[in-house]
Amino acid sequence: MASALSITPTSERPVPSGVQDLCVAGEALIDFLPRETKDGDPAYMPKAGGSPFNVCIAARRLGLPVHFFSGVSTDLFGEDLYNHLGREKVDLSLVQRVAKPTTLAFVSRTAGADVKYAFFKENAADRSLTREASAAAMEGRSFGAVHMSLGAVTFEDQQMADAFAELFGAAQRRGAFTSFDPNIRGPMIAGGAEVYRAKVEEFMGLVDLAKSSDADIEFLYGQGAKLEDVAARWLELGARLVVVTKGPEGAVAFYRPATIGTTASVSAVPPTTQPNTIDASGKAAPVVDTVGAGDTCMGGLLFGLLGGGGAASLAPQLAGGAAWDDAAAARLSDILKHAVAGAAINCSRPGADPPTSEEVAAALAGLACA
Repeated sequence: MASALSITPTSERPVPSGVQDLCVAGEALIDFLPRETKDGDPAYMPKAGGSPFNVCIAARRLGLPVHFFSGVSTDLFGEDLYNHLGREKVDLSLVQRVAKPTTLAFVSRTAGADVKYAFFKENAADRSLTREASAAAMEGRSFGAVHMSLGAVTFEDQQMADAFAELFGAAQRRGAFTSFDPNIRGPMIAGGAEVYRAKVEEFMGLVDLAKSSDADIEFLYGQGAKLEDVAARWLELGARLVVVTKGPEGAVAFYRPATIGTTASVSAVPPTTQPNTIDASGKAAPVVDTVGAGDTCMGGLLFGLLGGGGAASLAPQLAGGAAWDDAAAARLSDILKHAVAGAAINCSRPGADPPTSEEVAAALAGLACA
């Protein structure tokens, strides 16, 4: 990043805010999902999406108060995105309506491979955030966490990079923990993996929770990169928790326990039997879609870490620097289990369609009785 980041020293950060409100920043776009007509001809189905948009809905359906901070177009697609979030009861007071086009993403899938995207994003509304807008969004407001996912928007857009840096710095100075998903879309990265890795690593100084897929780590660090080594690197750079999703293999969370100089981890595997996933009752179901699975997991993580559902919050570890003791590690393991189960349910539905907290609970109860 061209401009130096303003990082608040741990000693100068306030105590955690104690609120559960979540602010999510980043893009909102229309995914065009591959389908077939009744005659077998290829077709595309438009569906509201974008990683931050999906995280908003995932966390809101679980029960968190969620606020969206983004530029949303005034065109017909933007109207659909704005109204969709309104129906989900996401707070839209921080949304800026912009007379620019909506980003469009065409999705392709190959059996056994990751989803691929083709983006149409030039001069789009969700690239309109500024450093000044971020400062204004945080002024006088209190959040428990502020999350940002990239995607079609990348750190190569300096205006957006500066806006996100201001947002995260201001959030930490107000008692929130910050959460970041690099959400790599390879074709969007013009400067190559090595240069982009440096940008991601610089931003880690402002990040408390870093979430990434194993595929994104491979893009940034090369084939054969060890997840535990990358996690240790990100923890050294400033993150207090690193979660890596591994598709059908589940997820693993890395942290630094009370013992100085060590890295520990907990993991969770999907409650599924390959090649199936589970539905909202906990029964085996075919995988219909993987779009939004990582975002559903992210929403579940934020819900749990903020103490959603009345359970213990881990904000003291993330925003306050409290030690990762045995009780915190056990709580983290339970949060990860629920987040992975939510992602598995999402895969039984077309597009990004995260479950509610009641559906996750029912699925896990059904599995326990099976």
